Amino acid sequence: MIKSLFLVITLLSGSAFATKDEVIQHLSRFFGEIDKKDITHSPFKGVYEVITYNPIDSMLISEDGRYLIQGDVVDLTTRSLIRKSNQVKNLKLALLGTINESDKIIYTAADEKYQIHVFTDVDCPFCKRLHNNMEQMDALGITVKYLASPLASLHPKAQGKMQKIWCSKDRNQAMDDYNNHGTIADSPNCSNPVANQLAISQQLGVTGTPAIFLADGTHLPGYLPADKLLIKIQTTLGN
Repeated sequence: MIKSLFLVITLLSGSAFATKDEVIQHLSRFFGEIDKKDITHSPFKGVYEVITYNPIDSMLISEDGRYLIQGDVVDLTTRSLIRKSNQVKNLKLALLGTINESDKIIYTAADEKYQIHVFTDVDCPFCKRLHNNMEQMDALGITVKYLASPLASLHPKAQGKMQKIWCSKDRNQAMDDYNNHGTIADSPNCSNPVANQLAISQQLGVTGTPAIFLADGTHLPGYLPADKLLIKIQTTLGN
């Protein structure tokens, strides 16, 4: 998304008013199938919020179906951003909930206060930096649940390495060994979840790693050191 106060682009010509059916007809050319239930009024008068599913996201569309609003929309009275609904976060959280705990690589904090899901790529340098903070995150009560999102365009060998890690008898040790020493032991082929988790990450809109998801479905893209991650978690979740 291009960040600006208001960046409005014309999608199509239209009448001063359009029904939801007409909006769907117009938008489907650009965004695929859209259901009426996924078009709701936003806090911004005259603007719909429209949910999309591949990837899961939402966008603001003028009620005549003509304009797509990108970037931040600011309420000048309160000087705050107009927030979209929680539906996108809830959908992402539900999708994460479809992944079996047994298919994750979990680093459980001794005194757990928070849980995060992290889509990682073992050849991503910022993922390695996050992994090197594991002791600090443990001390702060942050449990880390790793999921696989190897980015072939940047790291063409990562998926094969991650399949070996996920097929290891001790996944945590295999993950530690690769992050700390760059070594990875051969392991027998197994039915592993790497490809499925990669597909889920794409549906969640993950385009870079590490991609951190909080307990409410909030997506934090990119690396954060442990102390700043804790602040972000507490600020977002309100505890």
